[in-house]
This record gives sequence, C-alpha cells and structure tokens, in this order.
Amino acid sequence: MIDNALLLAGDIGGTKTTLALYHQGQSPAHPLAQHTFQNSRATDFHQLIERFLQQTKSSPAFACFGIAGPVLGNQAEMTNLDWTISGEDLQQQFHFQQAFLINDLVATTMGAVLLPVADLQTLNIGSPVAGSAVAVLAPGTGLGQSFLTHDGTQLVPHPSEGGHISFAPRDTRQMQLLAHLQQKYAHVSAERVCSGSGLPNLLDFMQTQIPMPPQFTHDLASAIDKTPVIVSTALEALHNNQTNHIALQTVFLFVDILADQAANLALTTMALGGIFLGGGLAPRLAPFINQEHFMTLFTRGIYHDLLQNIPIKIIINPQTATMGAAAYGFQKIATLKNIS
Repeated sequence: MIDNALLLAGDIGGTKTTLALYHQGQSPAHPLAQHTFQNSRATDFHQLIERFLQQTKSSPAFACFGIAGPVLGNQAEMTNLDWTISGEDLQQQFHFQQAFLINDLVATTMGAVLLPVADLQTLNIGSPVAGSAVAVLAPGTGLGQSFLTHDGTQLVPHPSEGGHISFAPRDTRQMQLLAHLQQKYAHVSAERVCSGSGLPNLLDFMQTQIPMPPQFTHDLASAIDKTPVIVSTALEALHNNQTNHIALQTVFLFVDILADQAANLALTTMALGGIFLGGGLAPRLAPFINQEHFMTLFTRGIYHDLLQNIPIKIIINPQTATMGAAAYGFQKIATLKNIS
C-alpha cells in the first residue's frame, strides 16, 4: 500500500547513488533509512530504486532526486553516466503520486543552508546580508554551480550549467595553461581546469614546467583515475615540505582557479548570503587552502569590499545533496497540499 507520509529522496552522481527514506515532517538530516549504491552495479536507476524499496519494505507516495546533469521537463540526461531518468516513468513504475527531478547542485544548495556548524569549515566569516542569494560551487567529477534566492515565503533554487563557461585566465601562468589546453580542446571551459576530471589537465600542463618524479610517474601509470593519486601525492608533499613537487604545485594552481571561480559566481549571482564550496574535491582540498591567499584572489577588482563581506564555507558533510533533495521534496509537497 502506498504510504502518503513517506518521501524517497536521493543524490544520483556519476559514480554512486545515495537513496534515503523520510517521513514527512522529519528533519532532512535524519532519514528513516539510507543506503549508497555503486552505479556500475546497476543497469539503470530504476534497478537501484527497486533494491532500496525492497530493503526498506516501503512504498513512498513521493520522491525527489538530485541528478548530476541538466533537468528539463522533469527529465534528465546524466552528464557523466549513460542514464536517462524521467519523472513520469518513475511515477508509473513505482506508483509515486509525484516524482520531482532536480539538478544535483540545486539539491546541494538546498541542503547547504540546513547544515550545522560542525558540517562546515569556514574560510571567511564575512557579514551575510539577510534574505540575499546563497550559492554553491562544487568541484567533483565536473564543476557544479547553483544558487538560492528567497521570495519572502520560501527558498527558490536556481539550476546552472555555469561550470561550462569559458575559462578566463587571471595571470601569465594561467594564460599559458589556456594556450596549452587549446591544443587539446576546441573549447576550454572552467570545468576543464577546476574539477576532478580537470585536475589531470593541470598536471599535464605543469609537466611543461616541472619535472616528474619517477615514483609519481609510476603511480599515475597504474591508476585508473589519476585525480586521487595527484591529491594524495600532493598531500604527502605538503606534509614533507616538498614545496616544488609537481603534484603540490598542480593542486595549488587548482586552488587559485577555484578562488577565482568562486568570486565569479558570487558576483554573477550577488550571493551576499554566502558561498559554499561543495563537491567531492572541496573538503579534500582544504589542507591546501591558505586562507589569506585564497581571500586575496577572491576579493579582486572594484568590488573588493563587497566580496570581503561574503561568507565562504567548505561543505564537509557528504550527504548534503541527499538532505537537500528531501528538503526540496518537502517544500513541493507542502505547495501541492496548499493548492489542493
């Protein structure tokens, strides 16, 4: 029997999917049940839902999923996974009254504003302006962006594919980076230089300036995914004070670009309520961020004072998007009840 009090929420990424079950009126931070699946072990998203509902022996009436890709007409073509997901198809197969599909960064942004202090690392306290926009910049597999405004009654999320804007270098080295990547790509987007998939591009460029240690070369050659190897090697170099190590210099270049992208997003959305850095990479990059240097890059140009007052926080809770999908679902259910 369909349970009108239950909501199924989820965060569908390129590699894994987290599903969680909620009772309406419950905090998005405390699901009744939650499980993370590897997408490679399923033929499609429907299979993961079937497994979860069987595990929990539940039949929720509503569902809301944050998806790594643009959502148009309640349907999504995933960016880094060959899955097409339709809200209408989900409603038919699982007898949901409503199945809401939103961009995963919309979900992350909805969740970010709910996080307690313990789930955040502050880079800049700032002076947030009440009622102003809040934005999320999330370097993960790709570079996600989203922002929230407030209409006086509720939060209004806005999706964005801003990670695919053209990369704009800010200094001589970054100009050299752009020229280097233009030999490989017809269009060098911000995502090409500020994401998990983009980090190897930075390393490839840095090899034109800094020699590669033999062990690092060996570790990369045997890795399926080079990004974790680059980050872990850079962390080791940081701890050993090997300041000229190519891995460490590559990550430092990444952080510089990240600071500039965060400032661009803040100005574009007028996110005077704050900027959150999310995605899988942001918390792993925290040890490499020098707060003073980051803020010097962030507060550039004629709007130095405005940018100086914007709070900047790193999201360290990996379930933020799942929480945000639940929050969005609860908000939409409440709207439906008010209409009826």
